[in-house]
Amino acid sequence: MKKAVLNIIMVFMTVGAFAQNFKNNITVSGHHTYSISPEYSSKMILSMNNVYYDAQTMSLSEVKSTYLDKLAKVGISSDRLKEDPLHYALLGYEKEGLILEFKTTSLEEMQKFLGVKSIGVTRSDTTLKAELSDAQMATYAKAAFDDAKKKAQGIADKIGRKIAKAIYVSDTNAKKISESMYYGNTNDERDYYMSVSFELH
Repeated sequence: MKKAVLNIIMVFMTVGAFAQNFKNNITVSGHHTYSISPEYSSKMILSMNNVYYDAQTMSLSEVKSTYLDKLAKVGISSDRLKEDPLHYALLGYEKEGLILEFKTTSLEEMQKFLGVKSIGVTRSDTTLKAELSDAQMATYAKAAFDDAKKKAQGIADKIGRKIAKAIYVSDTNAKKISESMYYGNTNDERDYYMSVSFELH
């Protein structure tokens, strides 16, 4: 019986301490907007499955050469494309084919690539990729932290309190950015978010 009473007392003491601690801190979110210099990547499927009745006499090599000629006319040479036979095999098409991947850091050049249409060619996917350096991560984290601190101080002033040291920081931002451009998202700005708890006095 005594043990049960002691356990109940301990629970109330813990809850009380937690409640007291909760009253003496403030948690806010901060953010920093930064720019990225992404690499754009797009894959095109060249497949005899996509060659219909009006062009049944074409071979895969003709489908490929016709497509590469059209790319050359807009200034994209064949040596900038990479074949991905494994990816094509995994798609499970009945007829022969291949996948060509094109990468560039120029959005204008990617738009030219995507604008080329040819018999037997369909788009697989287009992605945007970027990677932040350790120095960039540290800089953006500091800026987000400063924003959170400014926000916390503003709230504290309104309620007649002062903020002290940070007691908790949550940073879940990814170093690598990889996004589909299916919906035409070409914005080169991203937000760095951080959650910070400060002591209140």
